[in-house]
Amino acid sequence: MTNAFLLVPRMALMPLIPAMPWRLPLAFGGGQNAAPPAGKSLLALPFDALRAHYANAVQAGLVERSLLASARVERQLDALERLLLGPLARRV
Repeated sequence: MTNAFLLVPRMALMPLIPAMPWRLPLAFGGGQNAAPPAGKSLLALPFDALRAHYANAVQAGLVERSLLASARVERQLDALERLLLGPLARRV
């Protein structure tokens, strides 16, 4: 007994694949970074919340208003994000 699905040419299946804004899965010729952008932004949400809290603390006067301090906090948050998320971390 043969599977009829295996007899269908690969190009005939292309209309069945939904349009995706990210790369196609590896089975369809995509790369290793096939995670959707929404998933990556969801993983980065805690780091964005930390950035927002720091900005609120600066506006409230609890933290000094300094470009050097802001850059230092951003570098530390970026390093923490890359450490915890690995290849799923955002890249600039």
